[in-house]
Amino acid sequence: MPVSTLCWHLARRPEGIPETSDFVLREMPLPPLPWGQVELEVHGLSVDPYMRTRMQPEGYGYLAKWGPGTPLSAWGLARIRRSRGRWREGDWVVGHLPVADRVHLRVPEPDALLPLCLPATTPFPERWLHEHGMTGFTAWLGMRHYGRPQPGETVLVSAAAGAVGSLAVQLAHRAGARVIASAGNAAKRAWLRERLGVAATLDDRNPDGFADALAEAAPEGIDLDFESLGGAVFEAAVERLRPCGRVVLCGLISQYHDPEPRRAPPNLARLQVVGARLIPFVAPGHETEHWARFQTEMAGLEPVAPLDVLHGLEAWPRAFCGLFTGKGIGKRVVWLREDSSLLA
Repeated sequence: MPVSTLCWHLARRPEGIPETSDFVLREMPLPPLPWGQVELEVHGLSVDPYMRTRMQPEGYGYLAKWGPGTPLSAWGLARIRRSRGRWREGDWVVGHLPVADRVHLRVPEPDALLPLCLPATTPFPERWLHEHGMTGFTAWLGMRHYGRPQPGETVLVSAAAGAVGSLAVQLAHRAGARVIASAGNAAKRAWLRERLGVAATLDDRNPDGFADALAEAAPEGIDLDFESLGGAVFEAAVERLRPCGRVVLCGLISQYHDPEPRRAPPNLARLQVVGARLIPFVAPGHETEHWARFQTEMAGLEPVAPLDVLHGLEAWPRAFCGLFTGKGIGKRVVWLREDSSLLA
């Protein structure tokens, strides 16, 4: 039986864009498995931009901070190898897990929602790292529950070639909206037009020209902004909001690296002028109220975005730091096991 595990820790707080040297892999002891716990073999780990906020100083963000020496955690998929609780060996577990190869986890009370235990026969369990997991819940909560696009409305989705953004585009299309999508390079924008069928694409790495490009793509304005970037993109979206429009604030990725990331668009007062609403939201904490409806509505959605897979636990820092280079399309995950048949 394994007596140790490998786990990624924060070596130091990043300054600006994270570097792989900001993280350190350590061997940690695994104590004897007590009653009421299971030993998990981690198969897949979600890699998400919000993790950057957990590396900021205290007082920023909505989750507990990671200081130097803190073990990292992520939404993950694992298999039960040993059980001394009511969960069965061979079944799958999804939820927030250490960024490690093996972990011990206390089996939650029967009425607890997360982590989830799924039967060993669950089809495509890797999809719980994307549309059925916290990524999908974030997109659904922002677009369907808060944004509520209507047929014929114009919706702007920033960072649209990423995991959350691409699902938000699909949900807006499903509601009958016209979608304008932004992305940071030509390949992503071509993919958004050809695979997701958006009406227009914009370059969100061209802050000086973004406002004019948005005005050309939406001459009559936009009804809903699914905002993930902040900065000049957010400012331009506010300027194009129609009366009674909505801004669903999912994230501010462009500001995650700032030591004082508290800037708001200078034209934010325009929301009051046009009677628009700013709706900031976070996904954690809403599972009990909305998870069942989310799973029901997402059951028929076939995601277009691929899983962007890096292999091996050692690849985690490279996978995370690569999020901020703007090159990947779809949902980035780290796959730990040699058997990659689930990803076929």
